[in-house]
Amino acid sequence: MASSYSVYIDEAGDLGINRGTQWFILGAAIVKKENEKQIRAKLNSIRTVLNCKEIHFRQLRHFEKRAYVVNQIVSEPFQFCCVVMDTTKVKLTPKDKGANKSVLLYNYACRYLLERVSWLLRDLNQKGDVMLSSRGTSRDKELITYIQDILIARTDNQIKPVFEKISSKTAASWDMLQLADVCATSVFMAYEISSNFQFLLPCFAHKLAPKFYRYNNVTLLNYGLKYFSPEMKPNRSYFVDNSPCSKE
Repeated sequence: MASSYSVYIDEAGDLGINRGTQWFILGAAIVKKENEKQIRAKLNSIRTVLNCKEIHFRQLRHFEKRAYVVNQIVSEPFQFCCVVMDTTKVKLTPKDKGANKSVLLYNYACRYLLERVSWLLRDLNQKGDVMLSSRGTSRDKELITYIQDILIARTDNQIKPVFEKISSKTAASWDMLQLADVCATSVFMAYEISSNFQFLLPCFAHKLAPKFYRYNNVTLLNYGLKYFSPEMKPNRSYFVDNSPCSKE
């Protein structure tokens, strides 16, 4: 069966443990290939209105511009999955000592993410090609090799046999990766307290809620939204106390 879906993966946040951001999000936008032309036309329209060459959500400095982007893409046909990590609560095992922590954690997050994307494609009885957001370093090739030769090839994880081609491009050269950036960064802003103003911005993620993968169209947690470990899920008070518009 030829691949009829594309899976665009991008991240938001910094995995530098105890020196980066508190939260790290790895997300995937899952798009039926026949719908890509329509979505790319919408992204192009957004760039025209914003007068920019690339939609980099975190670099949009005005709330209204971010709101415009989200309001425009939420009606487009795609789904989204993400892994949410609180980097301050990461616990590594003794066997992981000496390893590059950032690479190790990214690989773990990638496994969790691809598991969930594979469940979605399994539910649809479809196959997909994966495109990673390129860093322009040797890490791109390492990650592709890791996905192909370890994650997909092994049987001791829950990744279903639904993936075909694995590749990477920069978001500037392939605009569909900008869709994944908007979604991942929207989730990041719902968790990361702004360093400038000391509050969260959950409204973008809330607006995108209908795009999250839900098992049987109901269950979100551990499907469309997966915490890296259970203890990383914040209490409700975290969102209420740090969101400027939350109701008590």
